[in-house]
Amino acid sequence: METARQIVHLDALTGLPSRASFEQGLAHELIQAKRHGRSLAVLFIDIDKFKSINDSYGHGMGDLVLLTVANRLKSFVRGGDMVSRWSGDEFVCVLLEVKEEADVARFAHQLVNRIAEPCEFNGTVISIRSSVGIAMYSAHGEEADILFNNADIAMYKAKGSKKRVVVFHTDPTPL
Repeated sequence: METARQIVHLDALTGLPSRASFEQGLAHELIQAKRHGRSLAVLFIDIDKFKSINDSYGHGMGDLVLLTVANRLKSFVRGGDMVSRWSGDEFVCVLLEVKEEADVARFAHQLVNRIAEPCEFNGTVISIRSSVGIAMYSAHGEEADILFNNADIAMYKAKGSKKRVVVFHTDPTPL
């Protein structure tokens, strides 16, 4: 019974909260943010060119990269913040009780730098690059699905940018 519960609540590879568990946590935090007039930030994080890592080094190496990114995310966020593997090579993070967009952007840049620190697996050094899109409650949406969508759109804009790895979605209406 406990193993079944863990399967539902945890990602099998990374041990991070599952998507369903993360969505429940975010729903609770949005209620709290609304009730107490707080802001929060949703960060959509994608590992750049992950397919080429799998193609070049194999899926076992890809799994090690995902595990490394998960551990770096867990160790980087504050205790009350949430991190989850969303799917494949995508992760999401919710930063609670944030004050300024500039602070979130600074945090996201530091996070990208932390993810990019070199890693060595069995003598092979791999450089991990990531792109981050950010949506802020309530400036970029008030519902979880809108925030996720806007952060995802921002992440794709970040992927298309050579200079910027962090992009705020500025149009609060989803496509």
